[in-house]
Amino acid sequence: MSDPDALAELARIRDAIEQLDRDLVALVARRVGLARRVGAVKRAAGLPILDPPREAAVVRRAGVLAREAGLDDDEVRYLFWHLIGLSRRAQLEERAPDA
Repeated sequence: MSDPDALAELARIRDAIEQLDRDLVALVARRVGLARRVGAVKRAAGLPILDPPREAAVVRRAGVLAREAGLDDDEVRYLFWHLIGLSRRAQLEERAPDA
């Protein structure tokens, strides 16, 4: 038989997770928006969109932050490589009007 208090706590925790998921998606959207702006500035400055040293530095920093937070740094770095790919694609999508 299920404990009603435990089930209520489970529902509260799941609600909190759902809110965090909404927050995470909003943060990813903000990051992509900033990436689009970066792409526009790179084009204006005549810089390439692809910047492997910068991308690697971002991933390394995420790994350090993950370890400090007690998380598996490999898993967080994997996640950040995907975020960087999403951001890079957003930069590439934002073409200059004459491009």
